[in-house]
Amino acid sequence: MRRSSSRRRLRWRLQWRAILALTVLWVILWGNYSLVDICVGLVLSWLVTVTFPLPPIRYHGRLRPLGLVRLAAATVRDLAVSSWRLAVAAFGPRIDFHPAVIRVPLRSNQDLYQVETAEIISIVPGSIVIDARRSNRMLYLHLVDVDGPDGVEHARRESLKVERRVLEAIGSNAELDALRRREELDRAGVRDGEEES
Repeated sequence: MRRSSSRRRLRWRLQWRAILALTVLWVILWGNYSLVDICVGLVLSWLVTVTFPLPPIRYHGRLRPLGLVRLAAATVRDLAVSSWRLAVAAFGPRIDFHPAVIRVPLRSNQDLYQVETAEIISIVPGSIVIDARRSNRMLYLHLVDVDGPDGVEHARRESLKVERRVLEAIGSNAELDALRRREELDRAGVRDGEEES
């Protein structure tokens, strides 16, 4: 009984950031900047947030400008390199791709970092996230071309580097310390009972 009443309360709460973002999008799409259009956008945005409520995302980190620059630069570099490799392979004399589906156990335990990591991996050509498990923080990736078992491990390491860059850009000090400890345990060969497939 208590759970359903809290859900009802969450549904009717005002999500100002979402409402403002949707209103700005509404005004931009219509191209009119009148008071009437802004008011209509506000009402429609409120209806959207009530009809399709999103769960709150807890964020305890902080924005780190240097980390954001590194994340952006690495993402642009990955986009350029992957696009070039796929273009060369696609226009080569023989197309010989070796696709694979791999799983990547993430080390952070926050929805925001999992979503950001999955988005950045998916925008890079040649890889796409086909499933993201919240329960065990596992990403399942489809890769267009993998060179044997070493290629699978390389892709897994690259995905974990993306997660690290996301945390270095928007994570808290405590989350970065926990990530470093987890990396040390992984280097020492200690796993959390996760078997590789």
